[in-house]
Amino acid sequence: MNEKNLNMEAIPEKKKFDRPKAFKIFLIALVCAFALALILWFIFGHNSESTDDAYVGGSQIQIVAQVEGAVASVEVSETQVVKEGQTLFKIDPTEVKIASEKADIELLNAAADYQKRTALQGDAAVSKEELEHMRLVFKKAVENARQAYINVLRANVQSPAKAILAKRYAQVGQRVAPGTALALIVADDDIWVDANFKEGQLKNIRIGQPVTLESDIYGGKMEYHGKVVGFAPGTGSTLALLPPQNATGNWVKVVQRLSVRIALDPKELHDFPLHVGLSMDVKVNTKDTQGAPLQGMEAGPISSTSIYQKQFDAAENHIRSLVQLQKH
Repeated sequence: MNEKNLNMEAIPEKKKFDRPKAFKIFLIALVCAFALALILWFIFGHNSESTDDAYVGGSQIQIVAQVEGAVASVEVSETQVVKEGQTLFKIDPTEVKIASEKADIELLNAAADYQKRTALQGDAAVSKEELEHMRLVFKKAVENARQAYINVLRANVQSPAKAILAKRYAQVGQRVAPGTALALIVADDDIWVDANFKEGQLKNIRIGQPVTLESDIYGGKMEYHGKVVGFAPGTGSTLALLPPQNATGNWVKVVQRLSVRIALDPKELHDFPLHVGLSMDVKVNTKDTQGAPLQGMEAGPISSTSIYQKQFDAAENHIRSLVQLQKH
């Protein structure tokens, strides 16, 4: 019995749970975590604004017919890459060719008449008024012949830019008139991001501030870089076709968002292309706050095409050849 009691006394007593001490340790850990989060926010998050309400935008170009006729050929399919100047559709050129030949004949006749009267200049048979009238007739004939020849060239509907064919509306045999929509293309070298920030986030955002972006399509493995280039002049609702009217008895304030235009690095876009409508995660570095808030873009990128100038030059060469033919 005594030996049993000795063994029981040898077993140490279990420590009782010290609640105040545990609470102090938990409180210290909580304060340290909060202080660490505050330091990280001050270093990394204090000078930035972020949103996931951002989407890829791009230049959407509508291709329309410029002459009347039936679609004779469809040269492209949807999602196809097209180059500047590539033929997309061919419209039956019969009507415009007939009109062009008629205008050429009228030009030749006007040139012959004007040439004859110019040779008789100074004689009593040809007055200055008659000569001036023939000069105006000749000039008008040149303009008509030029436009008629350009219409022949425009029977081949060309792409004004390097792009991707998004929608094709025209079909073979369909009769179209000037202004009829034939297709919709999206320029693949003119891509940007529209990020919709809340009103309270716009205070420190300025044009020129650097931006980092991530796309859901590539995940975290690809980080895009860009810069703020402009602000929308109004919220999406106010710029809609039917803007809302808040002059009612029951009204609930809703936080508005303003679109911020972000330009992307062209090299990164070439290596990792984006398509219109894809969602993005955007983070703007707002450390540099020089300049006025909501400042407008001073000068944007210029888009141009050379296909119309080439058509005009071809028409000029055609007119010149006709006039030279008449002289000989």
